[in-house]
Amino acid sequence: MTTFTIGEEVLHEGLRYVITLRQAKEPYRYRLVRTTSEGPEVHWAKSGELDKIDRYTRPRADTPS
Repeated sequence: MTTFTIGEEVLHEGLRYVITLRQAKEPYRYRLVRTTSEGPEVHWAKSGELDKIDRYTRPRADTPS
């Protein structure tokens, strides 16, 4: 099972959110927040509905040689 931390950026339904709260007991649900032009948007999601952002978790050569 993938774990997530408060403050981590994640993808939910293709949109980028920040985790702001995790319920204390399993099954964990996470409160997600993102900013829109109309103001903040809040969603609750289970860990199975979230994806880690690939560029943060996959190594890549990004320093000049």
